[in-house]
Amino acid sequence: MSPPPAVGAVFFDLFGTLLSLAPLDRVCDRIAPGRGGEIAERWRARQLEASWLRTSMERWADFDVVTRDAFVVALEELGIEPPPDIDAVAGAFLDLPLADGAADAVRRLREAGAEIGILTNASGRALEHVAARLDLRIDHLLSVDAAQRFKPHPGVYQLAVDATHLETGRIGFVTANGWDAAGAASFGFRVGWLRADPSARLPAVGVEGPMVVTWADLGHRFG
Repeated sequence: MSPPPAVGAVFFDLFGTLLSLAPLDRVCDRIAPGRGGEIAERWRARQLEASWLRTSMERWADFDVVTRDAFVVALEELGIEPPPDIDAVAGAFLDLPLADGAADAVRRLREAGAEIGILTNASGRALEHVAARLDLRIDHLLSVDAAQRFKPHPGVYQLAVDATHLETGRIGFVTANGWDAAGAASFGFRVGWLRADPSARLPAVGVEGPMVVTWADLGHRFG
């Protein structure tokens, strides 16, 4: 059996992958002390749920709108009064820090000759803001705005093919989200799943499991 073709580009998911979501707990705790983790978890769940529904219903709004609306809904469900600076709090996603190990992994992949990209649900405005403060060399900044669909719609992953002119089997994709790993694998990418919880499993959608990776071994796994 011949080895798989060399990866020419590696794309990263942004929120929860390149950027750590952990600080959201602290941001939300300022709204309702002791309930930060609960709020952040509900917020993220409603954010993703709305993105999938908007794609299925063909009711596009960019991720900034989705994120703010999801925050309002999460607070309403939990019976918590929205803060007066709700837009500033909702914008906390823009200031999340790099995940531990991410910068070194990106550097190693670049040194191995791979193009580096971000493929994210974030709006183009948010992506530019985040990229400007990250000390990373990125070749491709791809927002779902161009597809007006959210991941895991195949049209989003197609953006990476169009940007690199590579076959799907020569594109690596790294995400910490199981649903995103399933979507990218279904599209044909070489997927590395940063599975934080060893008990986590992919959604039951008939997709062959991707590689389970760590930040430390990404260079080897995509080499």
